[in-house]
Amino acid sequence: MIDKIKELRAQAKAEGDPVLRDKSFDLLLKTVKKYKPKTVLEIGVNRGLSGLAILCTLPDAKLTGIEIDDLAIKRATANYKAFGVENRAKIFCGDASEIIPVLTGNYDFIFLDGPKGHYYEYLPHLLAVLNNGGVLFADNVLFRGYVNVNVKTPHRYATTKHSMENFLNAIQNDENLKTTLYDIEDGISITEKLI
Repeated sequence: MIDKIKELRAQAKAEGDPVLRDKSFDLLLKTVKKYKPKTVLEIGVNRGLSGLAILCTLPDAKLTGIEIDDLAIKRATANYKAFGVENRAKIFCGDASEIIPVLTGNYDFIFLDGPKGHYYEYLPHLLAVLNNGGVLFADNVLFRGYVNVNVKTPHRYATTKHSMENFLNAIQNDENLKTTLYDIEDGISITEKLI
């Protein structure tokens, strides 16, 4: 099944749709295999291919997604159905900034791949719904190589860079969290909530 999902990822990439990069995708699957979460929250569903891979890897898991784009939700829903996991996946349609603060569920694993400039804003709300021992897996945390380095950042990226640096500082310096930063592709952080 993962090979078929990789074909769909290649097709999405060829069509110019943003997908999780290959090494990051492999690390995502390796991480969910290690922790075996039962409840997963995905911020930024797009075509649903990463969530689909998680569900195919973990036959007992359930996934809740947040996506703002109606067409993306239709594609994700079709992909879930094609792989027979539609009963284990639901998607909230709307702005993650409005949905995340009112989430009431609890999750073993959160895959954060939404709007990069909002990671820091989302963080306290995500940690509130993350179970103890749960994992926050965040993509793009080194944001085009501008984060935590002394290079001139184009003005249009300055706010996102600043927000992402605040996010990384928060997850790396909280004694209740254990974070590993991976300098692959656009950067991945894996944060375990200890208590």
